[in-house]
Amino acid sequence: MRKALTLFGAAFVLAAGSFWVTMLTSPPKTVAGPRGMIDVYSIDVGVPQNLPEFEQQYRRHTGVLDTLP
Repeated sequence: MRKALTLFGAAFVLAAGSFWVTMLTSPPKTVAGPRGMIDVYSIDVGVPQNLPEFEQQYRRHTGVLDTLP
């Protein structure tokens, strides 16, 4: 039992040590990040210009946004 525990501990120390040596010498490179810029003009073109005002569509300060009849 003692020999198996010692062997397991040695294997764990070896695995942890090799992991940290790898992480410190050549860490993984991140690939996260924006691919390109957002085309603001294409967003602006698709927006309808004849939308009703908020007060024309909903009641204010009622706690619930009920549509007006």
